[in-house]
Amino acid sequence: LLKGVGITVEPDALLARAEGRIINPNAELLFQGPVLRDFGFQYLMIARSKAEGDQIRRIIRFFKEGAAPKYRNEALLATPDIFSLKYQTPSNPGILNQFHDMALRTVTVDYAPDGFWSAYEDSQPVAVRMSLQFTELRPVYDKDYEIGPFGNIEQFGGVGY
Repeated sequence: LLKGVGITVEPDALLARAEGRIINPNAELLFQGPVLRDFGFQYLMIARSKAEGDQIRRIIRFFKEGAAPKYRNEALLATPDIFSLKYQTPSNPGILNQFHDMALRTVTVDYAPDGFWSAYEDSQPVAVRMSLQFTELRPVYDKDYEIGPFGNIEQFGGVGY
């Protein structure tokens, strides 16, 4: 309305002049909207036999294929795989943070993690370090921390602490 009559005043300045109040700039600094969480995982894999070397190659290929977009035809691509991760051991169902479904953004493989190349006769590296970078597909909201009536956080998709 003011621009129509040739007056250029910012809304912050108008509020300060009219009511003696200003907008708190810290509110914008502290919260600019929900964010997606990133998680990085590193695995050092050492083959002690040809069978273990073959298994390491299959693991690396699985993650590289999962991170790649799926080719359908020249005009269309399908999305890469979606991963559901969970910390778990046989005796512990998991007390650490939990994740929403995630996309695998990068796969990095270091075939010389000790700083020098070393391989068995079949060319399988002695040691391989694989780094995976995941990003959740939806942000975490306050309701995601709720625990169900029987203490079952998984039933309600809780993200832990």
